[in-house]
Amino acid sequence: MSGIQVVTGATGQVGLELCRALRAEAKPVRAVVLPGDLQAPLLRDLGIEVAFADVRDLGALTAAFTGADTVYHLAAIVSTTARHDPRMWQVNVEGARNAATATREAGARRMLYFSSIVVFDPAPHGDPLDETRPRLPVTEGSPYVRSKVVAEAIVRAAITGGLDAVIVHPTVVIGANETHHIGVVQSLFFAYFGRTLPATVRGGGFNAVAVGDVVAGAIAAAERGRCGESYILGGEYGSLMDMLRRVQPLSGAPLPRLSVPMTLARASLPLMDAVARLTGTRPTFTPEDLRQLGGNRKISSHKATRELGYHAHGLDVALRQVHEAWVRRKAGLSLVR
Repeated sequence: MSGIQVVTGATGQVGLELCRALRAEAKPVRAVVLPGDLQAPLLRDLGIEVAFADVRDLGALTAAFTGADTVYHLAAIVSTTARHDPRMWQVNVEGARNAATATREAGARRMLYFSSIVVFDPAPHGDPLDETRPRLPVTEGSPYVRSKVVAEAIVRAAITGGLDAVIVHPTVVIGANETHHIGVVQSLFFAYFGRTLPATVRGGGFNAVAVGDVVAGAIAAAERGRCGESYILGGEYGSLMDMLRRVQPLSGAPLPRLSVPMTLARASLPLMDAVARLTGTRPTFTPEDLRQLGGNRKISSHKATRELGYHAHGLDVALRQVHEAWVRRKAGLSLVR
């Protein structure tokens, strides 16, 4: 039997599926979750050991990594808002630093760090975006983007110092358990299923990848990836309307009739933010949402395919699971399955 596989952020959208996949391979799994996490009983029911620790606490994290063979570091606060949250820097940046340090102190064989596609500079937009693309300057992007750029640099510095680590960069992850942040699943698909999506943005789109494909790619990277290398785990590109057409047969909801040009959407950002502040809701779109929608359409996962055997083929299954999750939520049931 292989050594213990430790997963931070284990109750997040990707973390939960990763824990399940590792258990399905009969590997011993230890989930690192915050004290009081309500999903801890679910993890235990899956035969997963639970360790309570905050990634901001190096001592607690090192103890949680004791006996680990591989550490999958996913814990992060994800957001596209422009509002500064000190916890995001503490968790995303200092948490990554602590995870790298704890991995070495615990004697683990390897760390698999989850970065994001958002760290790459999308320009020039007409050229394929692969792992050789420069990272964004730390002065650009939302607080989340900046935190991920700095966190990756910290992990790379630890690699230079002797840490055996591999980095993966998922694109927009589609899955049923988007419970810890508001991403495209809730802001686009749930709104569409609930017939509360007033309009789409014309002239933009995103690369979507099924959570199961990301998990398979991450496990392959942990097992076969080269130390210090990055691997983009992407899927399929589509406009917002392309994605809605793809899920329309699941619900029969009419497609939004209004499609706002990207330039008008950008001009409307101050108004959307003001309305959100008055109503206490999330803006329909944030500057970071529109920046990503206007990003590079030619994201390449060829390196992951060549070196890891990565293939993305599960998007339709993931979209069906998203619809099932919306039905559960409408019925007052837990989103987590």
